[in-house]
Amino acid sequence: MSSRAKTVSHANIGSAIDSTAKGDPVARRRLQNPDVRMNKTKKLWTVTVARYTRDANGVERRKRKPTILGLTAMMTKREARRAARVYIDQANASAFYPTQEQKFTTFEAFADVWEQDYLSLSKPSTQASMRGHVKRLKEHFGPKEMRRIDAADLQRFVAALVAEGYEPKTIRNYGITSALIWKAALVQGYVDQILPKPKLPRVFRKTPRHLVLAEVGRLLYQARSEEDREVFSLLWLAAEAGLRSGELDGLRLEDVSEESVTIRQTIWNGHAGIPKTPNALRTVAVSPKLSAMLAAQARYAKSYGHGYLYAFSATYYRDRLQCLLKKLEIKQAGLHALRHFNASLMDSLRIPLKTRQERLGHASTGSLTLDVYTHAKWEHNVEAAQLLGDAINQAVKDAENSVSLTAVKEEGLLSGVSEALGNKQ
Repeated sequence: MSSRAKTVSHANIGSAIDSTAKGDPVARRRLQNPDVRMNKTKKLWTVTVARYTRDANGVERRKRKPTILGLTAMMTKREARRAARVYIDQANASAFYPTQEQKFTTFEAFADVWEQDYLSLSKPSTQASMRGHVKRLKEHFGPKEMRRIDAADLQRFVAALVAEGYEPKTIRNYGITSALIWKAALVQGYVDQILPKPKLPRVFRKTPRHLVLAEVGRLLYQARSEEDREVFSLLWLAAEAGLRSGELDGLRLEDVSEESVTIRQTIWNGHAGIPKTPNALRTVAVSPKLSAMLAAQARYAKSYGHGYLYAFSATYYRDRLQCLLKKLEIKQAGLHALRHFNASLMDSLRIPLKTRQERLGHASTGSLTLDVYTHAKWEHNVEAAQLLGDAINQAVKDAENSVSLTAVKEEGLLSGVSEALGNKQ
């Protein structure tokens, strides 16, 4: 028996595959050495080889596929045979090690799957923003097959967003969403690689809006003057504890104790969920003055059968905040500006960094010393609450004194005018 015959006999192993059918399981597999041929127009050299693949169910199949080698006018038959050798060797290798069949899908179809199976597991706020990204990506890529989308296509999409006037940060968020989609497609076998990161516009960091201590004092004094007890206590809580708006919205009666508030959930657009980071599940000490306000607010909410500390959504309190700022002629800001104020005030009061991190519920810094080996004492949290409460209370008193002094001056000025008019008469 020749060595070639021995090779063929050793190839008759593994699962049975038909040598004549197209993709159907049959009796045996065999090595190939097909010859090149001209096509019907005699202008192209072609070779037809059978590739062994394994489908999604693990069944091995053989598919015959013609491959174009080149123009007859540009190469001889011998050159065409040499070019065909590569395809023949790959086909013979697949007889022993069948390759996995490639899966194909359009971008639209896979984006729907990604939204249902992946995005649905994210927070409601993340879902809302990324669904908008997916909608815009579908408009651009449409029914194009996932494997046919390349880096140039993605770069053209970025250029289109820039031309339409999208903010650089928004465009970067689109890039994050597209990368997540391609990562999921790679895991499921619909693409061979993740697309390289496109060139993105430069993001210039903006200084976030925040309030200073004097402005917070005037703001709280105005809320108290209007006898809006609920808004007054919420704004004070936001300023002293630095809670996020969703955390304020999600406070239940059982989350409030005599000396602290505990953050267990957050609410966004009426949907309850877990806080932003694991560190956001925390207990924050409050000053005695704030504790008294929260106790009164809890009694008020309980008398009306409310399960939450504050009856309205964060949107309502944000609107009330903006109305107060407008009356005081202070630049507009949202509830998050009070969180920035809280962090800045703690820094000015020289509260330890670890205590600040725990009170704000910030994620780990990445510092082994701070995150693992540094442990803040609860006494530091209580002391921080006392310092913050005293500073805010003093700011409110200063605002009250300022208003009283202004009123006295105006009254004195009016009296002088009246006297002058009386003498003139």
